[in-house]
Amino acid sequence: MKMSLRSKRLLTGLLAVLTLLVITIIVYFGSIPRTYDLELGDTSLFDITAPRAIVDVAETERRAREAMTLVPTVMMRSEEKSASSLSALKLFTSMVDEKRLELYPTEQASSSLDDDKDNNGLTIVPTRRPSESTIQLAASSLISGLDQNLGIVIQSGDAEELMRIERDRLDSIFDILQTEANALVLQSLDSLSLQRELAESSERISEQLSFNSTDKDLIVRFLTLLVKPNIEYNVAATENAKQAAYEQVLNNPVMVNRGSRIITAGEVVTEDVLDKLVALDLIDNDEIDWMTIVGTVGLVLITAVLAILFFSRYDREIFDEPRHIIAIIITILISLLLSAYLSNSYPLAPPIYFSAVVITAYFGFRSALVISFLLVVLVSPMVGFAPAFALIALSGSLVAALNTRGINRQDNYAKIILATAVSNFFLTAVIGLLEKETWAVISINVVQTVLSGVLSVIVAIGIMPLYEMIFNTVSPLRLIELSQPGHPLLKRLFVEAPGTSQHSLMVANLADAAAEAIGANSMIARTGAYYHDIGKLEAPMYFTENQLGENPHDHLPPEESSRIITQHPNDSLKIGRRYRLPMPILRIANEHHGSTRLRYFYHKAMEEAERNGTAPPNDKDYRYTTPIPSTPESAVVMLADSTEAALRSAGTENIADTEKLIRSIFKEKIEQEQLRDSGLSFADVETIINAFLQVYAGHFHERVEYPETTAKAN
Repeated sequence: MKMSLRSKRLLTGLLAVLTLLVITIIVYFGSIPRTYDLELGDTSLFDITAPRAIVDVAETERRAREAMTLVPTVMMRSEEKSASSLSALKLFTSMVDEKRLELYPTEQASSSLDDDKDNNGLTIVPTRRPSESTIQLAASSLISGLDQNLGIVIQSGDAEELMRIERDRLDSIFDILQTEANALVLQSLDSLSLQRELAESSERISEQLSFNSTDKDLIVRFLTLLVKPNIEYNVAATENAKQAAYEQVLNNPVMVNRGSRIITAGEVVTEDVLDKLVALDLIDNDEIDWMTIVGTVGLVLITAVLAILFFSRYDREIFDEPRHIIAIIITILISLLLSAYLSNSYPLAPPIYFSAVVITAYFGFRSALVISFLLVVLVSPMVGFAPAFALIALSGSLVAALNTRGINRQDNYAKIILATAVSNFFLTAVIGLLEKETWAVISINVVQTVLSGVLSVIVAIGIMPLYEMIFNTVSPLRLIELSQPGHPLLKRLFVEAPGTSQHSLMVANLADAAAEAIGANSMIARTGAYYHDIGKLEAPMYFTENQLGENPHDHLPPEESSRIITQHPNDSLKIGRRYRLPMPILRIANEHHGSTRLRYFYHKAMEEAERNGTAPPNDKDYRYTTPIPSTPESAVVMLADSTEAALRSAGTENIADTEKLIRSIFKEKIEQEQLRDSGLSFADVETIINAFLQVYAGHFHERVEYPETTAKAN
């Protein structure tokens, strides 16, 4: 009983909901790592590794605080300390001047610190010279005053020298002191840099006082005593620098990479280890991981929408057959279940290649690529989103699909296995080298991916007969089997309808050449041609190719003959189902005549009606009632069948006449809109004509002349 459209849609909707639920459960539980019943202080009985990469919070915090302690204290120039040094210098010169006034009452200071001079700007020289005892007493008083007021102690000899030297010489010393002190305090000076700058000042003073080293040494000693370091600790700047160093480490955290050992069997669980295990969700607890659930549901819904959009646009026929949808669902679930089982222990081994082979064999190369991509997306959470897995799985699936697509009756499945294994081997090795893995790790990964690819393809090939039995689908292996002359149905056709058998062989040759020329599935076209006329087994002698003498239609009215002839596509469908032929073959058998008219019997009925003076015959009584071709392969078989039958009847024996007849047949099919739903373009039709001519050229032992060839010859 044929299922109604509404029932199909309802079943499809139920399947979709149930499938999404099952996939969500598989992906969720496949993504959850194994958990352990461990507490602080327990001894681990297992070697536990990280299933995914996380931030090592404790180590990152430790390094961040260590970076803070390594930040040097920020010292900045202090205006106050700089001014203090200059004030000390001013007080120093004032105290020296004050003591000298006691010794030399009439002396006026003319240093840069005191510009009091006489009207002519000249220093008044003392009229008398004090005694040595008086100079020593003044020097001693100066030393005591400097110690009390400035906290510096100068040498007694330097103090006496200051009391003893001429005023002009003293003013020169004071000027140099002022200049050098001003230059020094403009810089940021700590103790070391101050010593370095004082050394440079000493060199500059030496150049100015090259003839008087005594004054140079005197000035340097005073500068050393008076100028102090002028930097101070800046609290805000230091704290900002420490915070910047802390945040820099936090922004570049220490990572626990996927596969890193967290704890080894026999080790005690420390607080740091426990924190990592908790962060990785490796500790048993009764909490529901709602975040993972929501993420899994979102991921499944996204892949479902992408799959629906693809099949709605590029392969809508899948929705017409619930068994096709079920076959795809089972293929996806097998891959996901195996991936969930393998991913924790062998993250590069999920068998995506299984789906690539099965989907390519039954639903085409393009569908296989899309399904493989979506499976990689779904499996990625199970393998911790390892980028190597995605690259290897996608490339391996592409190779497996390409080789499955190209298989023909001369090939065997060993090349699919070998190609997938070689692809996985080289890509895994290259990725390992680029990531600078050890040879041991590369070897383990290569073994994983190669075995996964080989076993996936072997299982896919082995499961194909089961798919064919349950879903009545077609694969290259099934097509090869159906193409063998020993098939029971073909043996029946050869024995009971030998003319039809020979006709089918010629149609198969034409269909194979044309389908290959336009890029259609030549194996389906050829195999469909073998079986397209099996309905004639119900009444083989009513078809001219099987008649040896008398034609039974000579004794039948035209409408009865038409009924018998137009019934054979439906009989082909009935017999094909009895022998469990796959749907693409049944479709060709049922559609190869479309809704065309039986011209011979219609004209015969028209002549009889005219001769008897009756009403013209009903056109519908002389038309096939089967669907028009819905695939390129079905259309190719229709054209090949009509061409072979017409050429057999016409008996043409040269290419020129053959081309005219073929074009007239094609023109009629196009005018009757028989190719409307086939997907063929006018360019495809022209290609099919040339392919047919090539076949007949070999049959006639002639060479096909193409327009460009003729032009060159002329």
